[in-house]
Amino acid sequence: MKVLMVGVDRTTKGGMWTVVENYLRSEKFNKNVQLKYIPTSVTGSLIKRMLFSFFAIIRVLIFTIFNNYEILHVHMSERGSVFRKNIIMKISKIRNAKIIIHMHGAEFEKWFKLLKPSKQNKVIEILNSCDKILILGNYWEKFIGSLMKDKSKIVILYNSVYVPNKYYYNEKSKKVLFLGLIGKRKGIYDLLNSVLYINKNEKFIGEICLYGPDDTEEGIDNLIEKEGLQNYVKYCGWLSNEEKEKVFKETSINILPSYNEGLPMTILETMAYGIPNISTSVAAIPEAINETNGMLVEPGNIEELAKKLNSLLKDTSKRKEMSYNAYKITKEKFSIDNHIKKLLYVYQQLVVGE
Repeated sequence: MKVLMVGVDRTTKGGMWTVVENYLRSEKFNKNVQLKYIPTSVTGSLIKRMLFSFFAIIRVLIFTIFNNYEILHVHMSERGSVFRKNIIMKISKIRNAKIIIHMHGAEFEKWFKLLKPSKQNKVIEILNSCDKILILGNYWEKFIGSLMKDKSKIVILYNSVYVPNKYYYNEKSKKVLFLGLIGKRKGIYDLLNSVLYINKNEKFIGEICLYGPDDTEEGIDNLIEKEGLQNYVKYCGWLSNEEKEKVFKETSINILPSYNEGLPMTILETMAYGIPNISTSVAAIPEAINETNGMLVEPGNIEELAKKLNSLLKDTSKRKEMSYNAYKITKEKFSIDNHIKKLLYVYQQLVVGE
């Protein structure tokens, strides 16, 4: 099957790129698919992003004119992503390609509800022009279903990860990992305040390592120093793929107190290494985390976050039990092999109607 896939550039280093990278690396996927991947968005200044997208659309047009493909697989989030991808979807009609929209937007619903009715109608029109729409969990089915005229186009396809054959977990570690955009949406201020809360009542016994792009106004290092948390929280910069295994093997708990999400790759990646997660009960996160393999809190509840974090750090036996369950559910439900198998079936349905 010949597939043109469009999404983000590798330099974005976010969850969407991780999904794309899994496809590019998968032997099973590339045995069954002749794939051309063209990134259409990048991080940086407005001018850089606009120029990158413009030339990407030109590349898509040239590729479409000179190459035949059966499926256009579009990775879409919110805001400008929707309208950029619409241009590409229209170009793909030159080849009468089947169109798959793969929804990633953590804030898509929130963004959509703030649009004017005319813009909302345009977004609805774009979504309904696809042949299949892939969503990250059951949570999204109700909202996306309310926008789709034909609900049979909706396919639940969980994000997935490579799961090591060997079970790893360092039960002696007290290192807590935060991996993602370091900003308000991901709950970074709540995390820092939870450590302050713990230290008011008892001593925080862990060490938090923050990895990801700094999106705070103050600068995360300045914020840590301002709050006097240098002994408990460290900003460690970017986490490369080459470093992930080493860091995961040294991690006791992964924490992500987000306000908006889809199904974060950082949760699945760490669970694959048997790391219990503390996160929030938003979007599809409760479809991965439950009381047997991690802990959930309400977004913004700093006291609850603090108590659960310190109690789990103290309880080695509970962490070990959650760790094994996290590894097990990831292998059974979120492995890349299962994900690829389901995606190839969707492709086959569109191409040959089976």
